[in-house]
Amino acid sequence: MSDSKRASKITQSIEQKLVLTRTEKFYLQVLEAPAYLLKEKYMNVQELNDEIYPSPEDLHTILEKLLPFLVLPDEDEKVLEYVIYNIDSKGRLRISEEELSEEFEIPLDKAKSLIKLLFEEFQNEIDHYSESTDGSIYLFPDVTIDVNHVEVRKIEVSDPFVSKALQMREETLYNVCEFVREVNEYFLRGYRKYPQIVTMTHVANSLGLNIATVSRAVRSKVANTPRGILPLRMFFGKGPNKELIMNEIRELLKVDNKLTDHQLMLLLRSIGINISRRTVNKYRNMVTDVSVKGEVR
Repeated sequence: MSDSKRASKITQSIEQKLVLTRTEKFYLQVLEAPAYLLKEKYMNVQELNDEIYPSPEDLHTILEKLLPFLVLPDEDEKVLEYVIYNIDSKGRLRISEEELSEEFEIPLDKAKSLIKLLFEEFQNEIDHYSESTDGSIYLFPDVTIDVNHVEVRKIEVSDPFVSKALQMREETLYNVCEFVREVNEYFLRGYRKYPQIVTMTHVANSLGLNIATVSRAVRSKVANTPRGILPLRMFFGKGPNKELIMNEIRELLKVDNKLTDHQLMLLLRSIGINISRRTVNKYRNMVTDVSVKGEVR
C-alpha cells in the first residue's frame, strides 16, 4: 500500500470514530489549519513554485475577482460591486442597508440579504485583508493548482509526531486538489467562465475519504491558480443557481433565438455550466414565459 493510500485510510478511520484520542484530534486539527497559521507555528515552510503567483491585491480587488463565483444575476453583481467598494480598510461597511436599498431602488429585505451573503461567503478574505493597514498583506496560498500539476506547500519540522501529521495533511490536500485540477482543465486554461463545481460527497466517494475529511481539507485554504489566488471552497458546491442559468440562456437567445436545446446545452457546457438538455428546455421555457409576460404588460 502506498503512503498516500495509507494516509487516506488512517484519516478515514479517524473521522469514523465517535471518540478520538488526543493524537487523532491533533491530526485533524493540522489537516484543517491553513498554511499561514502553520507557518506562524512552525516557521520552516518550503516555498511553492512562484511562476504563476499573481501580484498582491487589495481587499476590494480580491472581492471583486471572487464575486462571479457567487453565480448571481448581473443586477445583483452590480449591487455587490457597490457594496465591496464601500468596505473600509478595517473590513467595516460604510453604507447602511437603507442607503443601499435607496441607491439601487431595491427592497430593503433584498439589500439586507445581499450584504449578508457577501460577508458570510467572504468573511475569511475580509478578515485576512483587513489585518494590515499598510496594504502589504495578501493571502498565503496552501497549494498551487496549475493546468498540469498540483503542488502543496510543505512544512518541515524535526518532531516526528508533528511531521507525520503534516505529511498526512499534505497527502490529503494533494489528492483533493488533484481531483479539482483534473475536472477544471478548461477553467484553468481560461476557456471557461466558471469552474466545474463538484460536491464534497462525490470527491469523498471518488477518493475513498470521509466527507468530513474533504471538508477539513478545503476549509480556510486558498489555491494559487492561473486565474489568480482563489479560495479552495469555490470549486465545491451544488453548481450554478437557477437565476444564473436563466440569465446565460437569455443572453444566448438574444444572439440567436433559433438555437436548439442541444446547442444551448453545448454552449453552456463550454463556459462551465453542465446541465442536461432536458434541464435546458425547462429553463428555456421559463425564460420565454417571463419574456412573454413582460411584452404583454
